[in-house]
Amino acid sequence: MALRDFHRAEAASDGADAPLATASLVFTAGAAVRRYDWYRDRAYLEQLVVEESAIRMERLSRGAPLLNTHSSWDLEAQLGVVENPSISGGEGLCDVTFSRRPSVAGYVQDVADGIIRNVSVGYVRHRVEMVAPAEENGVWVYRVVDWEPYEVSLVPIPADMDCQVRSDRPAESVQADRTFPCEFIEVRQITESPAVGVSAEVNPERNRSMPQANAAGGNAAATASETQQRAETQAAVTTSASSTETTVQADAAGAAATQRAADINDLCVRHNVAHLAAGLIRGGQTVEQARAAILDEIAHRDAVAGGHRNVRVETVRDETQVRMAGIEQAILHRVAATTQLDDNGRQYRGMSLLEMGREFLEALGQNTRGMDRLTLATRMLTYRAPGYHTTSDFPSLFANVANKRLRNAYEENPGTYAIWARRAPNAPDFKNINVVQLSGAPELLQTNEHGEFKYGTMRDGAETYAVVTYGRIVALTRQAIINDDLRGFDRLVSAFGASARRLENRTVYAQLTANAALADGTALFHADHANLGTGGGSALSITSLTSGRTAVRKQKGLQSEELNIVPSYLIVPAALEQTAYQLTSSQYVPATKGEINEFRTGGRTALEPVVEPLLDSSSATAWYLAAQNSQIDTVEYAYLDGAEGPVIESELGFEVDGVSYKCRLDFAAKAVDFRGIYKANGA
Repeated sequence: MALRDFHRAEAASDGADAPLATASLVFTAGAAVRRYDWYRDRAYLEQLVVEESAIRMERLSRGAPLLNTHSSWDLEAQLGVVENPSISGGEGLCDVTFSRRPSVAGYVQDVADGIIRNVSVGYVRHRVEMVAPAEENGVWVYRVVDWEPYEVSLVPIPADMDCQVRSDRPAESVQADRTFPCEFIEVRQITESPAVGVSAEVNPERNRSMPQANAAGGNAAATASETQQRAETQAAVTTSASSTETTVQADAAGAAATQRAADINDLCVRHNVAHLAAGLIRGGQTVEQARAAILDEIAHRDAVAGGHRNVRVETVRDETQVRMAGIEQAILHRVAATTQLDDNGRQYRGMSLLEMGREFLEALGQNTRGMDRLTLATRMLTYRAPGYHTTSDFPSLFANVANKRLRNAYEENPGTYAIWARRAPNAPDFKNINVVQLSGAPELLQTNEHGEFKYGTMRDGAETYAVVTYGRIVALTRQAIINDDLRGFDRLVSAFGASARRLENRTVYAQLTANAALADGTALFHADHANLGTGGGSALSITSLTSGRTAVRKQKGLQSEELNIVPSYLIVPAALEQTAYQLTSSQYVPATKGEINEFRTGGRTALEPVVEPLLDSSSATAWYLAAQNSQIDTVEYAYLDGAEGPVIESELGFEVDGVSYKCRLDFAAKAVDFRGIYKANGA
C-alpha cells in the first residue's frame, strides 16, 4: 500500500491551533499475497478483487480508524480517521485525517519526512473463489470477490508492495478452469409465510404483497396464477434454504477443523512433542486420539531415559546450609580478595568474626544477648547442633575455608618435577607399591614351511616404594577470633600449601641426587647402567649433550633389545641456567655446518630446559637428561587415593584454647628405571 499527498497546514498567525494534517492513501492494489490454508493443509495466493462490486465500503465511508500496525486494543493505537474511500484504476483510495494528540505528532512528522510511507488494510472476507492451479504442483489462487475493509493501518512492512506506483497496465486475468465457491453470508431468520422469508437478494420481485381475490366470485385465472406464483416462490425458498444450510454446514465444518488443529497443536507444544502436531492434524486425528499418541510418545521417551521423569529425588539445601555458605564465602573473601561474592555472601562482608558467630548462634536458636566477647568466642568454637556433630558447626566452616585457601596456595606453586616425572595411579593404601617392568617382546624367528613355532619369553624387573604421610598442626585461637585476626591464620594456611609443594619437589629430586640403588643392586647412575658421564668432557656443552644423547639412544631393554630412546628434558641447577638456555635457544645461528645445534627449540632432538635450585645444594655442575615418561619409565610419584595434595582436618583443641587444624600430605616418589635418565657430573 502507499501513502501519498501528505498535507499539514501552517499554524495561524494569531496563534490558533493549526488545522489537522491530512494525507491520501492507497489501501489496496489487489496484489497476490502468499498465505496458508490450515484446514486444507496447502499454501495459496490470496488476491483481493479491487472492484466496486467486490468491496463493501460502508465502514470506510462512515469513518473507519487509521491504526498503528493493526493494533485495535487501545485507543492510543488510533492515529486518525479514514474518509472519502473510492475505487479507481484497480486501486482502493482514501483520505485520512491525523489526530492532533501529542502522542501522534511523531508519526505525523515521520509521514511528512517520508520515513513512514507503507500502508496495509484490515478486512473481513465474505466470499472467496478458490481457483485450482493449471499444473499438478501449482499454487492455488483464492480470489476474494466479496470483502469488507474494517480499518487502514500505517505499517513498516506491507503485504502489498505493488501499490507504490500507479500503473495503467490492466490486471492479468486468472485462469479459472475449476472454481469452488466458499461464501460467507449473513443468514436471516424467516418471519413471514408461506411466501415471506425470501430476501431481496433471492427474488426481489416476488417479495411484494400479492393481490387478494374476491371471496364470492373470484377470477379463476387469477387464482391459478396466484397458485403458480406461490409454488414457484416456495421452490425458490427451498432452494435458498438448502444453499444456505449447505454453506452454514461448510462454515461449521471449517471452524471445527480449525479448532481441532489449534487444540492438537496446543497439546503437542505443552508436552514438548511439537514434532507430532503436523502428522496428527494432517492424518485427521481427533483431539482424544492426539492425546493418546502424545501419552505414548512421552512413555517411550521415559522408557529410553530409564524411568518415569516425574519420579525423582531432589536434594534441597535448608536455611542453615545457605547461611553457612554465605558466611564461608565472606571469610574466604577476607583472606583471598579475588574470591567472588554473590548476594548470599555479600550480606556478611562487613561483619567481624564475632558478629558472624553471633549471627550463626542466633539463627540456631541460641540467645547471645548480653554475652561478653570471650564467652561468645568460646560458644562459637564449642557449639554443636543438638544430638549429633554436623558440618554446619563454626569450626567446620573454618576448616572449609582453610582447605580452599590451602588448595589455592598449593596450585599457585607448581613444582618443576611435574614437567618430566610421571604421576602414577593413586595408592589405595600404605602398603608397598610394586612397579613391574617388562622387556620388549622376543625377536621373531624364521619358520620353515612345515616348521614349528618356538616359544619366546619376556623378562621382568620390579621396584618397590610406599606412600609416606607428612603433616603439621596450626591453631585458630579464641584470641585470634576476638581480635578479628584472620591474616595470621591465612598466612599459616597459605604457607602449608607452598610447603607441601616444596616437599613434593624435594622428594622427587632426591631420587636423582641420592643416586640410590635400584632393585638390581646398582646405583641409579652408574657405569654399569651406561648412564653416567664423568671427567672434564662432561661439562655442559654441545659435545657433552651429544655424548649423553648417544648414551640414552644406545640403552637396551631387559632382553638386550634396542630401545632407541630420545631425551626430551635438560634438567640443570640454577648455576647452569644461562648455559642451558643458550644451548636450547631457537635464536642460535651457526656460522658453519659443524655448529648446527639440533638441541635447540625446533630441532630434531630438541630439549626443554628444567631449572631446579634444589640441585645446587648437591652439585652446581651436574646436569641430567630425561626422556618422555610416556616413552619409558623414569621417576614416578603417587598420592594416597582420595587425598591428592594436602588436606586439612579440624579438631576442637584441649591443649590449645581454640581449634586445631592439621595439614596432612600422603605422597611418595621413586626412580623405577635407569634407561631413560642420564647424569653428567660436569667435572
